[in-house]
Amino acid sequence: MAVIMSIDGQSEPTLWQTLLYTFFYNALIGHLVTKYEKLWPFLASIVISLFGIVGFGVFFGDKLAGYSNELLIGLVLSLPFATFLVKELKSRHQEQQS
Repeated sequence: MAVIMSIDGQSEPTLWQTLLYTFFYNALIGHLVTKYEKLWPFLASIVISLFGIVGFGVFFGDKLAGYSNELLIGLVLSLPFATFLVKELKSRHQEQQS
């Protein structure tokens, strides 16, 4: 859904702008993953990304089947990277609070 919204929101969509907009969306999802998954948030984000993009987006749903491989790879890597950044920001914020 974030990919379709980011493409529709641009007058002339480019790969980099689409990945940037979906990264911001994935940063919000990464916040939720780190908030509720305390044991392995990075592993959870990898599983969510693989099943969401590759599994349901390409194989089962065919919603992302027409998009380029570069966009699909960027989307798969975006959520784990965003989750890692959010977790690091939260841990640094907690260190500063202590």
